Amino acid sequence: MADDLDTLIYSLSDRQKTVFAGLVCERLLPQYEAFCQAENWGSPAVYERGVELLYNSGLGEFHAAEATALLEKLDFVTPALPDFGSPLTAYALDACIALHEALQFLADKQESHISHCATATLDSVEMYVQDYRQLDPDQRGFEAAVAADPFLQAELARQHRLLEALLSIHEFDAASIHQLRRLNGSGGIVDLARLPA
Repeated sequence: MADDLDTLIYSLSDRQKTVFAGLVCERLLPQYEAFCQAENWGSPAVYERGVELLYNSGLGEFHAAEATALLEKLDFVTPALPDFGSPLTAYALDACIALHEALQFLADKQESHISHCATATLDSVEMYVQDYRQLDPDQRGFEAAVAADPFLQAELARQHRLLEALLSIHEFDAASIHQLRRLNGSGGIVDLARLPA
């Protein structure tokens, strides 16, 4: 199922790709917010502005210059794993990688960035499954256990649902973006409260 996500992503128009990236990153924001709150570091406002910029670019002109400026700000508020002891750091980093790829797409329109954005999201869910189920990567059947987990299945299904919906929308307006955001759901894509202390 993950392989055909790429096929669907590459069949989207540039505007559709931009809105898809906004939807993906919006659901990663709670991971970044949880880290910022736990570590008293970072800037959810920068992240939120990135998501807003993606939606705005879907509605009209691509904001390439602002995306480039925002990429610099995002770099300053992206956590490095060695700098923080919190288990939330890796989740915040994945969220920032996804947004970085999305903003990079606004700057240069290389469509591989949108695929990388979606992959960073799936990587985050896979890491979560490994963490909350305390799976050993060397254990036999590890990959199958991760692939079958309801959280990963739900994320694959969500991305699929969004891509199918996007393919039917060729011109975006505030109403169509609102509809897509409702389809996208709210809250984080993982339940960070289930992580082992």
